[in-house]
Amino acid sequence: MTILRLIPSIPVHTPLGSGNGIAWIDMGEDINTIWKVRLENGQCRNFYDDDILIYNNPMNGEKDIQIPTTWRQ
Repeated sequence: MTILRLIPSIPVHTPLGSGNGIAWIDMGEDINTIWKVRLENGQCRNFYDDDILIYNNPMNGEKDIQIPTTWRQ
């Protein structure tokens, strides 16, 4: 098992809304990677990597992600 603290945190979108990825947990090849996310309302939740969309760094000058209206509702 590998645990990585994300410094700085990574802005992400989850099925529960936007938040900041604060840690990344790899449990091995048989289990999806787990993200520890602090949501905008202060809650801390775990999400599998296929439930996470990562926002682009706006300093890159690139367009940010477009969240589909039907994504993980």
